[in-house]
Amino acid sequence: MKQVLKLVISGDVGAGKTTFVRAISEIEPITTDEAVTEASTLLLKEHTTVAMDFGLLTIDEDLVLHIYATPGQKRFNFMWDVLAENCFGLIFLADASRMDSILETNNIISYFDQHFPHIPYIVGVTKLDIPDSLALQAIIELMGRNVQFLPINANNPQEVKDATLAIISLAMA
Repeated sequence: MKQVLKLVISGDVGAGKTTFVRAISEIEPITTDEAVTEASTLLLKEHTTVAMDFGLLTIDEDLVLHIYATPGQKRFNFMWDVLAENCFGLIFLADASRMDSILETNNIISYFDQHFPHIPYIVGVTKLDIPDSLALQAIIELMGRNVQFLPINANNPQEVKDATLAIISLAMA
């Protein structure tokens, strides 16, 4: 009998959540992108997730993942609670090229720690290849969390799959 598990991807605006889902989903992801209305977000991108993104990944004949990406903007944080309900694990993405993204992702993690302390998580650090990005070790020290950190290129299906397998291993341990 197939087991279906729910994985949630979260983090700041522009950290690569939608890209992560697109890179690994077996189906065309279902997205809820709308035109950006906040000036600060418009500097990063033209469209943003307002409810969720959804993708599907078959791990093996016995395990299927439903992958949900949360919106990054705080005004949509009511969706964080909805999406985190009954999930087995979280992957938080932090954009290494933006200090504000790292700090905001850390705030988002604190929110989930407070409201869903039982859900295991890892932190994926994206955009390490962009000039002047913070180094992975500097981000680990800055965030001050005793969890697994992984460098992730959200456009690279293998790196996204590796992160997905890492959270499965952590959750099953």
